[in-house]
Amino acid sequence: MRAGVFSFIYRATRSIVTKILYFFQAISFRSKDLEPAVNFGDSQLAGFEIFSKLIYDFKIPSEKSVKIFDLIFPSPLIAASFKSDPVILRIWLKMGLGGIMLKTIMAEPRQGNPRPRLQDASIAGEKGILNTMGLPGDGIETLKNVLTKSDLWNFNRPIGISIGGDSLAEYIKCIKTFDSVLNDPKQNYFYELNISCPNTENGLTIAEEPNKLEAVLNEARSLSSSPISVKISPDLSDSQLRAIGDICDSVNSTMINAGNTQSKKPYQVGVNPDNFSMPAGGFSGPALFDRTLEMVKLFSDFKFPIIATGGISKFDHVYKLKEAGACLFGMATSLVLDPYCIPKINSKI
Repeated sequence: MRAGVFSFIYRATRSIVTKILYFFQAISFRSKDLEPAVNFGDSQLAGFEIFSKLIYDFKIPSEKSVKIFDLIFPSPLIAASFKSDPVILRIWLKMGLGGIMLKTIMAEPRQGNPRPRLQDASIAGEKGILNTMGLPGDGIETLKNVLTKSDLWNFNRPIGISIGGDSLAEYIKCIKTFDSVLNDPKQNYFYELNISCPNTENGLTIAEEPNKLEAVLNEARSLSSSPISVKISPDLSDSQLRAIGDICDSVNSTMINAGNTQSKKPYQVGVNPDNFSMPAGGFSGPALFDRTLEMVKLFSDFKFPIIATGGISKFDHVYKLKEAGACLFGMATSLVLDPYCIPKINSKI
């Protein structure tokens, strides 16, 4: 009941704020840009944290925990890798997430792509988001210092550190950096290798060069005993996915995160190309669900645990993915559109 009421208020407020923002952008002859609305929404969520017990605190129903290797997730719902604001992550944990995946980080600070780089989008009438953020971030040294002092550890829920790189050496440098400082037993963490963005010297993804994926996985395993997730793209062919599955099956304490955003051109998802800074971006939203389910079914024959990410917004999605073999369920766009989906889904699992 409480989750339903606040869900309605949140969605209505988001709709009104977004329309007002777009109106002022139009009359001031600026490009349509969703990013200020998202930032405003985050600031409002943070501002209301003083009323946390009423607005954000939801208990996770008992006996919902999932154990993967030495990680225990009180709920199988986790935040996918797209947010690094500790206040927002803390609020989502209060609402009932079993763990979080931090936004993909690279070794050096990055500004990301020019704006506008985030837009409301849709496929066949289903709402989603098109982004070409370009992995903006403060770099590993800043995140290392923030993470070691973070109160997010107080929730005693696993935190995933998502790593990207322009080279294989960059992936390894990031793992070495974090493993050198995260040595408190209370720091319950794992790594995720984001191999689904163009991030190697020749412009190919590591997912398209299995020998390099195998090399970085084996090197990472030799450096750290923490579990490692491999994040893959739904745009890969089934044969490419199976090749990656074979590699992951050969490395201890490894799991697959299936998957990520789908590459789309603005016009394919109802976005005016003039309001998007790049020729294409990553689309996320419920329209991705069918491909996510296909990938989970494909990987169900392997031994490793499966995280399902992409298009998850309601209990029915979680149920079908669990039946297909997934253990954890990553959410991103659904948390932007309505974070109260967390307690609503938890109540039905």
